[in-house]
Amino acid sequence: MDFAVMETSMGRLRRARNALGLVSLALIGSNLLLSWQVLQTHSQTILIPSRVSDGMVAQGGGDVRYLEALSLDATQAMYTVSPATTTYSRQVIERVANPIERDALLKRFDEVAADIKTREISTVFLPEKIDHDLAKLTLTVSGQFATYLGTTRVSEGPRTIRVTFSEFGGSVRVARIERLVDQVQGPEAKP
Repeated sequence: MDFAVMETSMGRLRRARNALGLVSLALIGSNLLLSWQVLQTHSQTILIPSRVSDGMVAQGGGDVRYLEALSLDATQAMYTVSPATTTYSRQVIERVANPIERDALLKRFDEVAADIKTREISTVFLPEKIDHDLAKLTLTVSGQFATYLGTTRVSEGPRTIRVTFSEFGGSVRVARIERLVDQVQGPEAKP
């Protein structure tokens, strides 16, 4: 290869390298300017509730799907419990409860959890039907309740649970979870 051709090629490579360096510096500079502009801009995002199904209260009542989901969460947390799941279930009750009634709900749950730990049992509630009384913000969940000692089923029977809601801050939260005592339960089905 000829020295003059190599020198010309080397010159082109240097010019290309220098041009690439200048373009890189220009890109870094523009990124720095954009970052400076973002840091100096103050913006505020306003989140608007999308629909009533997000749990908002509309015209004096809550959305049925939201209330059903919340009541199922509450009944499962309160009545599907084992000694190993009491901490998680208590957190669920704490999350779905109305702040005004939260202490009473947690006290009741702690009583049930203490009984479950003492007797070393597990309870399972399988919901089958949900009835609504939206005027009173009340849902009634009917299903089968079973008590297990280890893997042995000790008792099983129907159970009806009423979940009452109350309005709090534009949404509805669980106010009470109570067992309706119109069904006959076995001796081990205390919770």
